[in-house]
Amino acid sequence: MTELAAAGPVRSPHRAGGRTDPAGGLLTAVHDDVGRLTTTVNLAAFENVLSRTARAMLHGPLADRYLIGHEQERRGLDPLLRSGLLSAAYPGVDALERAASDTARQLLGAAWVDFRPLSGLHATISVFALLTAPGSTVYSIAPANGGHFATQPLLESMGRDGRYLPWCASAGTVDLAAFAQVWRAHPGAMVFLDHGVPLAPLPVRELRAVIGDGALLAYDASHTLGLIAGGRFQDPLAEGCDLLQGNTHKSFPGAHKGLVAFADAALGQGFSERLGLALVSSQQTGPTLANYVTTLEMGVHASAYTRQMLANQAALACALGESGFVVHHPPGATGPSASHVLLVEGGRQHDDADPYALAARLMHCGVMLNARPVDGRVVLRLGVQEVTRRGMRQPEMWRLAELMARAAHTEGATATAHVAGQVAALAGAFTSVRYGFDDSEAAC
Repeated sequence: MTELAAAGPVRSPHRAGGRTDPAGGLLTAVHDDVGRLTTTVNLAAFENVLSRTARAMLHGPLADRYLIGHEQERRGLDPLLRSGLLSAAYPGVDALERAASDTARQLLGAAWVDFRPLSGLHATISVFALLTAPGSTVYSIAPANGGHFATQPLLESMGRDGRYLPWCASAGTVDLAAFAQVWRAHPGAMVFLDHGVPLAPLPVRELRAVIGDGALLAYDASHTLGLIAGGRFQDPLAEGCDLLQGNTHKSFPGAHKGLVAFADAALGQGFSERLGLALVSSQQTGPTLANYVTTLEMGVHASAYTRQMLANQAALACALGESGFVVHHPPGATGPSASHVLLVEGGRQHDDADPYALAARLMHCGVMLNARPVDGRVVLRLGVQEVTRRGMRQPEMWRLAELMARAAHTEGATATAHVAGQVAALAGAFTSVRYGFDDSEAAC
C-alpha cells in the first residue's frame, strides 16, 4: 500500500488469478494475504475457522437478502408480509433457524436464544440498553484483571454507572468477601462477567448468593462458548446466571457474529422483541446462516471437539515448559488452564525483556498469537481452538512448541525464513476442517 501510494495513480493493469485486476493491484495484494493463511499456524485465542459447509452460507445468494426478526416472531405470520416489511418467504431458512435454536438451547441449557446480535460487543450493547436503565449501576471486571476494555466506556456513554468488581489477584478471581460489602453499600442492576483470559471458571453460584434475585447476573462467554456447549467448562445458566452472551468465533467455531441465551424464556422473549424494534434491522444474513450451520455441527461434534481442544491445551502447555517457556499457572490450580487459553510469560531460555518483541518474532516465523497485559504483567496469550479444528492433536503440539522455541531465537532474515518454512510445512499438512459437516478430507 505504501509503494502504491508513493507511486501515485496506477496506470497499468495488474493480474489477479489470471485476470486483469480492476483495482490496480489491490485485489492481487489481498489475494496474497489469503495465500499467507495457508502458511501460518494460528494460535490466536480470539479466532477460529469455519467449515466449508458453513462458509458457503457467507457468499450464497441468500446472503444478499434480508432476514427479518426472530423465528418465533415469524411463526403464524403471512410469510410475504412480516412486521410491515415486504420479504420473500424462506421456509427452508426458517426450518434451519428452528433447528439451530433448538440445538443451541440444548447445548447451553437455555430457554431462549437469539442469534441476531452483530458481534460480541453489539450483544453487550444490546444487553445493557435493553435490560438496564439509565443511571443504574453495572459491575464488571477491570481490564487490568482480564475484563474487556470497552465495557466501562460503553456503560459511561450509555448513562450507566459502571463500577469494577473487587478482585483478588493472588487467587485470580473475584474477591467475594469484598464484593459482598460493596454490594450491601451500593447494590446494582447487573453484574457483568466479561473475562477475556478465562483460565478457570468464575464463582457464579457465589456471586448469585451475594446479589440475590433482584439483579441480573450476565456472563460473557465470548471465549468459552464452544467449551460450554461441549460440556467442558462451567455451566453459567445452570449455576445462576440469567443470561450468557458473546461472540461466536473463538472456541465456538462460527462466523463473526454474536449470540444471547437466557435461562428464562419470558426474559429472553422480551429482550428479542425490543432488540428487533431498536437495535437490529439487517442481522447480516450470510453470517447468521453460517452460525446456524455451525450450531448444528456443534450439536453433533461439540463433545469430541472440546475434549480434543483441552487435550491439545494440556499437551502444548507441557511441551512449552519443556522447551524453555514459562507457562503461567493460576494460584492454587493443578494445571495452567481449564479452557483453551494459555498464558506464557516469556521463558527461562527465551528471556526477551519485551514480550511484545517475542510475540513479533514468533509471528514473523508464522506462529500467530498476541501479547497483552494481564494482572500487571505482559504475557503471550495462546489458544488451541483453531489448530484443533484443523485436525492437529498432541504430537503436533510438541512440534509447535519446538518451532516456537526456535523462532524465539531467530535473528536475521535467513534464520526467520528457515523457521517460517518449517511452520508453513506444518500448516500445509492441516488445511481441512474437522468436527463439522465437511467431508473429512475436503479442503477448507
